[in-house]
Amino acid sequence: MNKKRGLFTWGLVVLLLGVGMVSAQAAQVLLPGTLIPKFVDPLPVAGDISVVDATASATGTPAYTLHLREFQSQILPSTGVPLAVPPIPANTPSWVWGYLTDADVAAGGVRPSFLGPVVVAQRGYPATPTYLNELPVYPAGNVQAILPIDMTLDWANPRGIDCLPDALGNYTNPICGLLPYTGELPDSVHIHGGEVAPAFDGGPDAWFTQGNTITGVGFLSNVYQYPNGQQESTIWFHPHGFGITRLNVFAGMAGVYEIVDPNPANAPQAVMPAFPQHDIPLILQDRSFDTTGQIFYNLASNPQPNPTVHPFWIPEFIGDAIVVNGKTWPYLNVEPRQYRFRLLNGSNARFYDLTMLNTLPTGVLPVQANVVNRTIPQPALPFIAIATDDGYLLNAVSTPNIVIAPGERYEVIIDFSALPVGTNIVMKNSARTPYPGGAKPTTNGTDTVMQFRVVANASGLPNTTIANGTPIRALTQPIEPILSGFTPPALPPAAPAGNIVRQLTLNEVIGAGGPLELVVNNSKYNLKSPPDPAVGCSTPLCRETELPAVGDTEVWEIINITADAHPMHTHLVSFQLLDRTPFQAATWINQYDALMLANGVLPGGGPPSQYNVRNADGAIGGNPPINAFLQMSKRRLPAPYELGWKDTVITYPGEVTRVVVRWAPQDAPVTGAGAPTAGVNLYPFDPTALINGVGYVWHCHILDHEDNEMMRTYTVMPTRQPVL
Repeated sequence: MNKKRGLFTWGLVVLLLGVGMVSAQAAQVLLPGTLIPKFVDPLPVAGDISVVDATASATGTPAYTLHLREFQSQILPSTGVPLAVPPIPANTPSWVWGYLTDADVAAGGVRPSFLGPVVVAQRGYPATPTYLNELPVYPAGNVQAILPIDMTLDWANPRGIDCLPDALGNYTNPICGLLPYTGELPDSVHIHGGEVAPAFDGGPDAWFTQGNTITGVGFLSNVYQYPNGQQESTIWFHPHGFGITRLNVFAGMAGVYEIVDPNPANAPQAVMPAFPQHDIPLILQDRSFDTTGQIFYNLASNPQPNPTVHPFWIPEFIGDAIVVNGKTWPYLNVEPRQYRFRLLNGSNARFYDLTMLNTLPTGVLPVQANVVNRTIPQPALPFIAIATDDGYLLNAVSTPNIVIAPGERYEVIIDFSALPVGTNIVMKNSARTPYPGGAKPTTNGTDTVMQFRVVANASGLPNTTIANGTPIRALTQPIEPILSGFTPPALPPAAPAGNIVRQLTLNEVIGAGGPLELVVNNSKYNLKSPPDPAVGCSTPLCRETELPAVGDTEVWEIINITADAHPMHTHLVSFQLLDRTPFQAATWINQYDALMLANGVLPGGGPPSQYNVRNADGAIGGNPPINAFLQMSKRRLPAPYELGWKDTVITYPGEVTRVVVRWAPQDAPVTGAGAPTAGVNLYPFDPTALINGVGYVWHCHILDHEDNEMMRTYTVMPTRQPVL
């Protein structure tokens, strides 16, 4: 159903929606992030957050319980914010939501971080977590009252409140334009990067409310089953409730899930820094706060372009304070040695372009009048990348910077060995928001991430010696190109007989003031796919168009015709990035628009042509061919630190991003005995076993985008999708 019909006839509800929005936001006043003191408190690390099975015993991590609860966390500096008006007192906690272990619940009190536990799971030992939705429902609790839940979106809607406009474009229920939302709180828990069955993926249709009293169509149980069969990697878990993800993540719910391989034969060739002293997750997020020290989802951070349509949705939330591991601008004491950091971008929409600014200790510098904490910039400390989203690189890669989008992970070594005690290093950020063409980060604000302070070696543990080019992957687990008949020549080839190439677009649907929503392949989340006249719908819910066969390998060419970069994420599968190529966007888009108009296709109503008919490039997806418009002289191969297994990839505006995807475990060989074949399942579970017709999704990991239609369901099939 098209919720946006009658776009320009909403005048009768403008006053109602405007009053509801303004009065709700007036309850909170923004605390400017630049007033928050920096480098006051130490970084909360894994042991201070929580660890499940940190010892990775021989039994793995078979069962544990996580409680979705409201509690208080010390996010702001313990000194308070003295420059705020009025000043925020010392030790002012913030109300948040998060994942708590049984021990966390028993301990109670104000926590040092809102982040969930670091789960350390052993490869080959299945885990069975239980997730309990115990969030307080309005008027109880403190967080729900300040979250701008927008019921006009296509969302979980546990109470079934009708927020669709009538034929004149007017709301038939005035509650849709009011805050706060007073119903139950839906959520699901997605294991991001996990190779799991549809029942336990925790996708947007698998949501459940408190006590599981109301559930989505894809919900089976709140007891999940994770096979943990994939390679050693840093994955994570976070909310994924339909149309509510951006707010649940913003409220604090996220946790790290490390898979470690107990088999010595699969250990990395290089000796790694030891957990937890020198192996530390860094979860990067941006937040805003109000003048009482509470979290503030500031709708004015990126003003609503069409408030009479979606009163409480904004294209991207932009926080003005950087939070690492649940603490604003922390510091970390580091010994003069190598550290392993697991970088995770858990922000709603902010990208980071990270560098390490090395400064000499102030004590060794000449005294200069009227200069406080004078420092002399030194050459940037490099990152030595060792792993991507879903596993190790073949060799370590030295890089001066790393660009990391929401949902991405990179594991890096930072070597402090040559730095004298007393040196301070600041992790800086230069990425614009929205990325890559938006506003610069604020000076002494969002351009700063955290500080590292070199202190004397107290651990006595031996150092490691990972450098550029150091072999990382075990010989038993090489990274092989999974092209399966495809080759990356100067031009993408037409698909070999039987193999599938998909050309899929990223689109914005524009209203009077700006974006109304964003869509994948011009298709809303629940858009019904045209049934085949001979056989009817291909899937039970008649909405899926991406129908890969289990065991098959496909190339996806993602055509970004929006103004911004989008981190595109696939559930279930890892992929390999092939290249990014600019194209003659204006010319191709004119052809695309003309085809849309000729075929009577509306924004959000599907691709302009029949999906499963190959175009002149040999690709399906329903879009005009693009190869003739590619600017091959500007084709870019992946950055060296991207050359590994990934599940989230940055797709830049005006470019075609090509990835090769295989619906089989990472370990499967490319050729020979045991190689994946279309129609043969090599997973230890059945990815074709749908839950009430629900399978997996792929989507933009800018949470504000995925919550407003930039997500599509896909179904893994027992055989290849028919292609004409």
